[in-house]
Amino acid sequence: LDTQLRALFTKPFSIPELDWSYAGPIGGLTTAVDTAARAAAGAGIRNYVTGLQVQNASATASEFQIKDGATVLWRCLLPANSAFLDITFPSPLKGTANTALNIQAVTVGSVVVANLQGYAAP
Repeated sequence: LDTQLRALFTKPFSIPELDWSYAGPIGGLTTAVDTAARAAAGAGIRNYVTGLQVQNASATASEFQIKDGATVLWRCLLPANSAFLDITFPSPLKGTANTALNIQAVTVGSVVVANLQGYAAP
């Protein structure tokens, strides 16, 4: 890619205009229902996840899931009062075209704070 100042740089995965990010509520995910991290991207367009930062800030352990609609793409177990995890997906998680990207803290009473990054493309 080339910037206005004529500086060349390499950006993995996509061009900056296709990037998206999701910052979850600071109070965390607490209800054990799906939360839309990214709306359906449109006909023929998929949501890809390249990075995730997640923490369980409660005394209740929980499973955390990233979903393509209702289908689980990725999951992990978060112990009670877990450290903040910073995860990069070298092969991005790939959603289905025109399908929302959802996240869920499976256990009611957990306080899972999550941030995701990715891009939208065919």
